[in-house]
Amino acid sequence: MNEYFRNDIILSLDLKSHPDVLKEENQNRNYDARLIHNQKKPEYVQLTIFYKPSDNLFETLISLKEKGVSILKLIKPKIGIDKFENPDILDFSKSSLIQINKSNQWEHDKKPVILTINYVEVVISGRYLGDGRFQLTKNALHHILEYVHYGSLGRYESNDRFIESNENRETNFGPVNFILSLEHYYDQKYSTQELTILRDAHLTLTDISEKLTDTELIKLGNYLCLLMSYFWEKPVNFFNAKIRNNACSDYRTREIHSFCVDELYISKGFYLEDRFKNFYDFIESINYENFDQNSEILIELIPRILKVRNIDDVSAFMIIYNIIEKFRNYFLASTLKGNEYKIKEEFDFNLGKKKTDVFIKNKIKEIKEIVKENDKDDFEKIVSDKVTFIRKTGLKDQFGSLLTYLKLDSKTYEIDFKKSNKN
Repeated sequence: MNEYFRNDIILSLDLKSHPDVLKEENQNRNYDARLIHNQKKPEYVQLTIFYKPSDNLFETLISLKEKGVSILKLIKPKIGIDKFENPDILDFSKSSLIQINKSNQWEHDKKPVILTINYVEVVISGRYLGDGRFQLTKNALHHILEYVHYGSLGRYESNDRFIESNENRETNFGPVNFILSLEHYYDQKYSTQELTILRDAHLTLTDISEKLTDTELIKLGNYLCLLMSYFWEKPVNFFNAKIRNNACSDYRTREIHSFCVDELYISKGFYLEDRFKNFYDFIESINYENFDQNSEILIELIPRILKVRNIDDVSAFMIIYNIIEKFRNYFLASTLKGNEYKIKEEFDFNLGKKKTDVFIKNKIKEIKEIVKENDKDDFEKIVSDKVTFIRKTGLKDQFGSLLTYLKLDSKTYEIDFKKSNKN
């Protein structure tokens, strides 16, 4: 099967807006263009623009780039359209330009210039493929395979079941229902007996309200990829997606093509597999409103959690400590369901703060009397600023208050604060 797909479109380049950079005035005009992306695995996207040799477009774009002009911001929809025509729109607001290249593959006496891009969204008129369909990276495929059981293929014509059973099920997640699936393709070589079956992992969203915008559906797709990553303890992302857009007067589809890392983690074991039968049970245990409200901190910290599994113990400890500290500070600044988070940072004393500090300082002086003469100066330098430290409670108490606030049972996660404190 051909893995590459192309969109032939017409676009314009806003060159006239940079007369201060270009030596001669360039008129804005339409150009034939071709967007090529890989349907089977994440790869950088290629946008080829065809132009007349007299336009010197390659040299112009290179000159603008060297002057610090954002080339992607120059790309605009087709000029001079009929009011009833809806041109394809390339959205590069989240994109980065990797490189600009020449090519010898002329078409219809026009030269090509190739822009390599890491991410692009295309708003296309008149396509319908459901509310949201995301093509997932290999780590999702690795686990979804456990939910699909194959039968025999071609041996018994009367009972030929390619899929014997499928444990995937439509499940609610906030304003949408979703389901994971495998989509199968075949590549047949007619001159031989060989038949190759290929499969891809997909996430499909169904908008229950039928009112969600395309950007809201994209956000939900990102949420579910993040939760798959957390559940299976390995990165899961989407690199191709088609999203229904009902925010326009007539129907459109937003197509997303992005490059993302697709490193396969072979290990299938993960911590939550003993608590949940599958990913759907895990999602059903999540309070969507809480997740959505606190998504910003989760988007920041879940990728850090994933790193812990593949690094040395010292680095893992530093990352985990940072994660707990981030959560602690986050809930000090934000409330969960309106409940203020408080931690006990200092011990309770019978005296006021000033009298307590004086008492501690006097005790430190008493300790100094039993220090050997040659160490007394160093001792005094080191402990003189320890008054605040002595008032402070231990990390055990602060972590414990965080678990209490989040209503988490430390025994569930096999956390022994006494053992941790000794280590």
